[in-house]
Amino acid sequence: MIRLWSLAALGIGLFLASGCEPRSARDVPTRPQDMVDRSTFIELHADLQLLEAAYRQRMLPGGDRDAVRAAQRALILNNAGVSDSAFTATYKWWYSQPEALPTILQEVQVKLDSLERNSKWN
Repeated sequence: MIRLWSLAALGIGLFLASGCEPRSARDVPTRPQDMVDRSTFIELHADLQLLEAAYRQRMLPGGDRDAVRAAQRALILNNAGVSDSAFTATYKWWYSQPEALPTILQEVQVKLDSLERNSKWN
């Protein structure tokens, strides 16, 4: 009877351990060819989050808010020397990384907090 419980406990332990392993390398998508480096991505992601917040709060100037948002997005990316397709590919790649995404988003939040602290309106 004790041996049966030991085998059952071992089986459950192996089952639980196998479910907690990180994804295998074959499950991780390949990096895009024109991937934006991590620090630039975090800076851009924070800036684009602010743009999106301004858009949603109807704070963008001009009559055609969608056109203004698109122009501002292009300006932000252009100033960083990053194409929209490169940023989008990098964004999709990071968002497909469940192990790394929380850290990336935390770094974006730190950047946003820093922008808030250093704002001329604070």
